[in-house]
Amino acid sequence: MAVNHYHDIFISDDFQEYDFVSSGKQIIKKRIKFELIDELEQVYNLSLCTVLDNGKKDYQTASKNGDMVKILETIGIIALKYTDHYPERKIYFTGSDNLRTRQYELSIFSQLNLVLDYFTIEGITVDYKEFALREDFKTGKNYNAFIFTRRH
Repeated sequence: MAVNHYHDIFISDDFQEYDFVSSGKQIIKKRIKFELIDELEQVYNLSLCTVLDNGKKDYQTASKNGDMVKILETIGIIALKYTDHYPERKIYFTGSDNLRTRQYELSIFSQLNLVLDYFTIEGITVDYKEFALREDFKTGKNYNAFIFTRRH
């Protein structure tokens, strides 16, 4: 799917964690983890964090390492690897804040034709009453989160 991604990806035995090194302005260890959030629908949250030198995980701080596109393409490759192993699972994905979610949305839009070759995408919006609405992803609309389902 992606051309310019990080190739050295360590995958845990249960395929739930993926580690790679972001090599932009600095060398930063990154981790993607999948966690069950909806057993009935088999939806798993994809979270991205920085693994600090002391082993703690930072989910909030933006690395600003100058390689965001490469990291997003690596996330795409990992999503493919994950759904190769677990094709029935759906992937829930959102940013840690509105700005990051919007950046992810723009990235999805910029690669939409390629992404749609592998996944169907649902956009999730949350209204002022905290009511969530799921719909097929539409370009030009802002979403709070996304659900990716592997095409078979």
